[in-house]
Amino acid sequence: MKKILIIIVIYLLNTMLVSAEINDCSGMKKLSKEYIICTAKNIKNAANKTNKKIKDGSAKKTEQVTEGAKKLIDNVKNKVKK
Repeated sequence: MKKILIIIVIYLLNTMLVSAEINDCSGMKKLSKEYIICTAKNIKNAANKTNKKIKDGSAKKTEQVTEGAKKLIDNVKNKVKK
């Protein structure tokens, strides 16, 4: 189970880095303060973008579920009245 969780986390981190608007940090030294700040901003932007997508998707799904539930309740009420 731990292996699956680790694989999922690594996949999500790679996906977040790819889907972000990546700033070019290649001209900086790898252990410099500027490089670390640049990569941190890249990761933060990717995480925020992914979180926004998840939030929007869950809001849409919630609306669909509530609409479906209302239709079912209305159908039940109509059958009870008959």
